[in-house]
Amino acid sequence: MPTVLGIAILGSGRVARARLRELHERYDTRVAVVASHDFNRAYELAFPIAAAATEDWEEAIARPDVDAVMVCSTNPHHARMAQAAIAAGKPVSVDYPLALTLADAEQLVEQARARGVVLHVEHIELLSAWFEAFRKALPRIGRIHHITWNNLSSRPATPEDWTFDRAHGFSLFQQASVPSRIVACVGQITWIEGEETFSDEQGTRFGRRATHLRFGFGAEGRGDINDVLTRHEETGPAAELQAVGESGTLIGRQHREVWYTNPEGATESVPVMPRSGLFAHDIAAFLDAIAGRGTPYVSLDHVLEALRFADAAERAVKSGQRVTLTSD
Repeated sequence: MPTVLGIAILGSGRVARARLRELHERYDTRVAVVASHDFNRAYELAFPIAAAATEDWEEAIARPDVDAVMVCSTNPHHARMAQAAIAAGKPVSVDYPLALTLADAEQLVEQARARGVVLHVEHIELLSAWFEAFRKALPRIGRIHHITWNNLSSRPATPEDWTFDRAHGFSLFQQASVPSRIVACVGQITWIEGEETFSDEQGTRFGRRATHLRFGFGAEGRGDINDVLTRHEETGPAAELQAVGESGTLIGRQHREVWYTNPEGATESVPVMPRSGLFAHDIAAFLDAIAGRGTPYVSLDHVLEALRFADAAERAVKSGQRVTLTSD
């Protein structure tokens, strides 16, 4: 690999812009090309940094001045773009989810490993300050009996907001951060069941989604996911992760704070150290993997385990039946 890597950015949305800002601060990379289905948006990002702009992402990957690829597009394109980069033998970083089906994700991982190509999947939720504090405090509560995710997200549904569009994947594929965090806390899921309902539907778009899932882990562990996305004004818990163990309870709230309650009922705040620059950390992990140094903060095995969770949840919701996951 050259000393300064030429990067292709595939996408022109919020995440692509964040990655461009971080790459601009590095001395060991340069953005060679920005690809977007909207050429004007690609040009807007590319022109100030003297990069090329194109509507053709395949052309961008194939360029001789591109050494590595960053996939920042909408979810339905992730797998195809990653596969093309792997086939070209170029290291590729993909924003989660890696794919919208478990089968496609497993195939991509297999291809990358077989060809010896670096495949990195962004999961910056694992780097967030509150979750790092939450995970480090887990030993205080001993063996976990129950884990719960409760979240209500209420905001306007703009045409650009693909989270209100079923064409962009089942809820736990769209929000791969949810199964990712749970797997990081309790390991492999053993079974799952639940329901998902939609209202105010127009084609694949909707105005409200309510996801309610129940699952098992370990010998006797149980968990729940209650997640609502709505364009209506509603109130409810915001990003609340709770783990109940033998020696107390941990609660993380609103991506900011963590609390520990001991068996006697006394509650104390768990320190959360400020952290910024999560995309910078993620980019550094990708470049370190290309250079063969350091340890990645997220493994491909973890990526697949989170998507096995999402896949089983999707099958359970569609069938109305409990789905059992086999051990590796």
